[in-house]
Amino acid sequence: MTYKHLNNNYYITYEVLTVENWNTENASKLLFKIGESLKGRRLQKNISQEELANISGVSLASITRLETGKGNTSLTNLLAIMKALKIADELKIIFPPPELSPALLAKAVTGKTLKRVKRTPLADKEKVTEWKWGENK
Repeated sequence: MTYKHLNNNYYITYEVLTVENWNTENASKLLFKIGESLKGRRLQKNISQEELANISGVSLASITRLETGKGNTSLTNLLAIMKALKIADELKIIFPPPELSPALLAKAVTGKTLKRVKRTPLADKEKVTEWKWGENK
């Protein structure tokens, strides 16, 4: 898919790589897709790469490599760029807080795993006889 974007009175044309299933794609295609998405978000906000470098504290070369998918970037740089573009909140979608079961919460507090309650056999005198309809004792 090809997109055109007007920037400083010039049209910039770039190809968009479509990745249908991110779980089966290789890392270089995914890096390209992520960089492409960040570039699109930057262009939507009408921010140049130089401005983004100044705002985020990430080098211009790193931003260029990330947007073209030609290099690897650190997670710290990616987070700085996302914060500069004001899209870091979108990470909540990818990384929601885990839903913890009561057993896991108890283990976190006490350090011990909850175990199932075992029934202990009743003493002979405490054994209950089977109840039948019509019997009232």
